[in-house]
Amino acid sequence: MNNHRNNQINDNSLRLRACFLGDIENLAGRKEGPTHLDVRSIAEAVYKTFGMYNVFPVVATAHCNAEPVWFNWPEARKLVKSGVDGADLKLLEVMENEDLAKRFDLVIIGSCDHIFSEAASKLASEGVRVIAALGRGRISKRLRMAVHDVIRLPIDFYTDEEEVRISA
Repeated sequence: MNNHRNNQINDNSLRLRACFLGDIENLAGRKEGPTHLDVRSIAEAVYKTFGMYNVFPVVATAHCNAEPVWFNWPEARKLVKSGVDGADLKLLEVMENEDLAKRFDLVIIGSCDHIFSEAASKLASEGVRVIAALGRGRISKRLRMAVHDVIRLPIDFYTDEEEVRISA
């Protein structure tokens, strides 16, 4: 059993490191904010899509939408900022101030907003592979040109009625 654990640790240490920077409100695409099921579905889709990497999730949301994120993606680093582009600005702080190019092989931007274009281009020029991962919505042309790839996450979105029935 101990050998199995050591092999698992070694396998994980050999996997490439990826940072997922997720704007949860953008990925969920709901006017009223993400639901608990949205957050769980987004997290599952990220791990399913990028499971070959050692994924370090960083997620951002407005204060009013923090509860679903905090309770449904416990292992993620959580950032909170309200106001216009609040979540985007918190994620941009990470991109600009935390030397992601030295720490990660891949950066996944969980948003379709053009505000990430310049930071994505900078990371790509530093040799980091950059992917835009989309939920609902269409990617901006500027962000599409700044990243290496665009992937639509396989997220199962539920209507409010379905969520009530599932959680009851």
